[in-house]
Amino acid sequence: MAGEGAVAKLQTEINCPICLDNLRDPVTIECGHNFCRSCIQQSWAGLQGSFPCAVCRHPCQEVHMWSNTQLGRMVDMAKLLQITQDKMKQQEERRLCEQHNQALTLFCEEDLKLLCPLCTHPPDHQGHQVRPMEEAASHHRQRLSSYIGPLKKQMADTQKLLDTQERRLSELREQVGKRRAKLTSEFDNVIKTVENEQEAALSRLAAEEKHILQNLRANKAAFSDHISKLKVQLKEVTEKSVMSDVNMMMNIKGVLQHCVKLKPPGVYRFEYKRDEFSLPPLCSALQNIIQRFREEVTLDPETAHPNLLVSEDKKSVTFVREKQRVRRSTKRFLVDPVVLGTEGFDCGRHYWEVQVDDKPEWAVGVCRDSLSKERKQPLLRQENRCWTIQLQDGDYVVRGSVPVPLVLKEMPRGIGIYLDYELGQVSFYSLNDMSHIHSFRDTFSEVLKPYFYIGCDPKPLTVCALRD
Repeated sequence: MAGEGAVAKLQTEINCPICLDNLRDPVTIECGHNFCRSCIQQSWAGLQGSFPCAVCRHPCQEVHMWSNTQLGRMVDMAKLLQITQDKMKQQEERRLCEQHNQALTLFCEEDLKLLCPLCTHPPDHQGHQVRPMEEAASHHRQRLSSYIGPLKKQMADTQKLLDTQERRLSELREQVGKRRAKLTSEFDNVIKTVENEQEAALSRLAAEEKHILQNLRANKAAFSDHISKLKVQLKEVTEKSVMSDVNMMMNIKGVLQHCVKLKPPGVYRFEYKRDEFSLPPLCSALQNIIQRFREEVTLDPETAHPNLLVSEDKKSVTFVREKQRVRRSTKRFLVDPVVLGTEGFDCGRHYWEVQVDDKPEWAVGVCRDSLSKERKQPLLRQENRCWTIQLQDGDYVVRGSVPVPLVLKEMPRGIGIYLDYELGQVSFYSLNDMSHIHSFRDTFSEVLKPYFYIGCDPKPLTVCALRD
């Protein structure tokens, strides 16, 4: 029965998504989906410029398709397998009682055991509820089926809890990294009398990190072990539920007991002690950064989305409804209204400012230079390649490897961006009062460029000039 299900599943995988029949002369297009050659050609007939995939609607810029001879051979093998399986179907062999050598046709509900007619004679099963195997099999098949849904749900819920613990582990590392960076940078700028406090605070941080990590890892291991048990039990129940009556009822007592006994581990929860690691901000250090590392950043029109209009001095950019006639460029963004800075940074410290005023949607920061080569990626899939602060739908969010929501006392009219390449630090400041908003810590290994997401409103975004 399991083999039949596998063949049926294979049969659906070798069907063309357009004609829903077996693939004929299969071809693969740019996004990786497969179709009959004639089906996809007919689907693209009469189109120009962009050729969408019939499954995921991915826009192919040109009509490119490749013959998939290996998939064609797999289609032929699947057809042969189906024919062979149909021929090999035989009536299942009836099992005999080991004690009386008679057919097992009855089932004892008290002992959950298959019986032959002679097994029902006293005293072994005297007074027990015994009924025909077919009737009992129908009842227990429904009972097994009733466990499949809860087991799947329990496994999904446990996986969610495990994912939550994974995220908390990442959050813990990020929080520890931020606080360690904050402690280091601020203690470097205060007088020597606070050196003892720095050492004590870092020691408390390390001890708390070690304690929480130990508990999180133990909890994660418990969840992983429980999921493994769930997978084994789900596989056993699924396979058992599609077996023949005789095979299903053999050893069903143990299967049912395992299903009832599986319980998930508890969730380890922790709360980070924030009050131990706060030191007053040093505005003088920021003024030093502005004076020493201020950069003249300009916009690169070669990277600008076709709906963006870059000013002649390359300092301001605006979203317009009509696409501009622009030269084709491999660096140009095509999905989101994004433009990069002309300057690239692979060492040193740099600071620049961006005026956002009352724009309802924007994002500024830095990104890896390779992001321009992956310009078809939407904004939400640019994690680990961008470090930005963003305003969207009225909410402020900083985006790095993990998005972090912000609560700001007032709307910043401009953003100061500070990059320390060697330290792996990107910091954002509000130009309203030069207050610190957020800092990232990471490791950089390629050229970074200023990043500007403009949004779809007509208000301009401006890079401040040095004279400002």
